[in-house]
Amino acid sequence: MNRIISYLLISVFLLASLSVSADIFTPSHSCSKPYKPYKFNSKWEVENFQNDVENYKNCISDFVEEQNTAVTYHRDAASAAIDEWNNYVNYELN
Repeated sequence: MNRIISYLLISVFLLASLSVSADIFTPSHSCSKPYKPYKFNSKWEVENFQNDVENYKNCISDFVEEQNTAVTYHRDAASAAIDEWNNYVNYELN
């Protein structure tokens, strides 16, 4: 029973220490928000604005996807580190 509690405490400690050592830099997107003119003077201006809005949307979506991918990589790395520690404790220390 003590072994299970110690594994649990070590896992909690490892997860907590990962959040402390997280990146200090918080990434932000570099997308340019289009500004809607007060009045459109031609069909070309409307189409151009709609194209700019679509590009802005795609830029934001790409940024969010990149961040979500990074989260997955970080979570997998944390899980692998915890597994490595647990295996070390189970097979090397006992």
